[in-house]
Amino acid sequence: MHVLIYWLIGFIIANIIFGAATWKLYKNAGKQAIQAYIPFLNIWKGLEIIHRPKWWIILFYLPIVGPIFWLVFFVDLGDSYGKIETKDKVIMVLTLGLYIFAVNYSDNPKYLGPEKRKPTFVSSLIFALVLATLVHNWFIQPMIVPTGSMENTIKIGDALFVEKVSHGARVPMTPIGIPFSEFIYRDGFIDKARLPYMRIPGWRDLKSNDIVVFNYPTDSIYNAIDRKDAYVKRLVGLPGETVQIRNGVLYVNDKKFIPKKDAQVQHAYTVIVKTPFSDKLLYDNFGIISTDYNAAKQGDGTFIYQFAALTDAHVTAMKSNANVVSVEPILQPVGEKTEHIVNGKIDSTNTIFPVNKNWNPDQYGPLYIPKRGDVVDINEETLAQYINIIRRYENNTLRVDSTNGKFDVFINDQKTNKYEIKQNYYFMVGDNRNQSLDARFFGYVGEDHIIGRPIMIWANMNGMFEPAAPKKFIWNRFFTSINNDNPDKTSYGIYVLIALIGWIGYDIVKARKEKKKNKY
Repeated sequence: MHVLIYWLIGFIIANIIFGAATWKLYKNAGKQAIQAYIPFLNIWKGLEIIHRPKWWIILFYLPIVGPIFWLVFFVDLGDSYGKIETKDKVIMVLTLGLYIFAVNYSDNPKYLGPEKRKPTFVSSLIFALVLATLVHNWFIQPMIVPTGSMENTIKIGDALFVEKVSHGARVPMTPIGIPFSEFIYRDGFIDKARLPYMRIPGWRDLKSNDIVVFNYPTDSIYNAIDRKDAYVKRLVGLPGETVQIRNGVLYVNDKKFIPKKDAQVQHAYTVIVKTPFSDKLLYDNFGIISTDYNAAKQGDGTFIYQFAALTDAHVTAMKSNANVVSVEPILQPVGEKTEHIVNGKIDSTNTIFPVNKNWNPDQYGPLYIPKRGDVVDINEETLAQYINIIRRYENNTLRVDSTNGKFDVFINDQKTNKYEIKQNYYFMVGDNRNQSLDARFFGYVGEDHIIGRPIMIWANMNGMFEPAAPKKFIWNRFFTSINNDNPDKTSYGIYVLIALIGWIGYDIVKARKEKKKNKY
């Protein structure tokens, strides 16, 4: 409730400042000066002054987009009072609209109307930024995959389009910030001005086997959910299900998990060969580069390779090769815990989840995935499993009293051994199973961390960073659909190129016709 009070106070102050900066301009344009101070009405009347569509009022109150549109308003309002030069627009933007005070309190500012308005580079740039921000925040978000946790389903360097609308676009929780600052300047937002979690209704629930983009839940740098790093993994466990991995094989509700047909699930293998593989053969036949394996000569003259990631198709092909002696999976044994200790403390980022289990990525679970409304037991055994949910994801205070041999848990200062889950949680795993930092390490992913689903690879620059790659770009991945259970990927790049050339050609011809028409 206190968050809403802070926002209300800030909203009232902002409208008082707006009225103080524009009341004379409103009066000279034939409006009542008091209207400049009244929330919502001031924008409605202001749009009449600058002759812009009334539906624009919605854009003024959208997170992220809103602050930009206030700049659009101030630039147009300055236009209406003769401030039409590029330098005026630049000053208006650089002062975040405060330049309007100077216009308002100049000697009897004369209202000229929007007829004097002329397009400038600054105006065009602001509108382009607004449009891009609207699309980015509410419909489609671009992202580039930096790691190989989903290789080869999604490659390093794949540029994805992530759709947000089918599951419901999440309202930005840090509404005041620089658009796209996550790509340039991660701290370009006001952390204290936050909104509660809200999501516009969609028409589709997340489904098992979906590839999902989400915010990394245990990010220790940023507390604001929508500012945490974006991860992409496969959803393997839904709320209310139980996941388990036995000898590297994933089971859900005790049934073997069957990935989609276009999934390229990979595991680590040891391969023994009579003569060494060539780098070219490994890249041409398997897409494997020199950094993806270790090789050494053995005492009997054979060569042993340890591959970090081989698909079932790779394994089948290698087993049929006359040069190959054996192919065996690399598995950690049951009871061997994956744990990383730094300065005598557990590094939870690289330690198996929950930290009190003797599990590892190949022998994991069973682990229950909580759903909204579940009432779970909280005790010494289960606390490690639910502590992040209680404290970090659902914002409760949690204290443990373990004196005198007791283990008493206090949630919001109330002693209890139960907790009711407030939202749904999911279990995400990378297709590159032995090279993926996923839910086996960071645990549950809350519904409020979900961004959307990738639907298309619009470009790929993976080859730029591969020493064994013979080409800079992997052209057959440009404009291919993903996440659709179709293993036969078709690039639509040529059709996009043809459409782009056609659109540019049409625009050029149209411009020439208009120019010729204006001559006469």
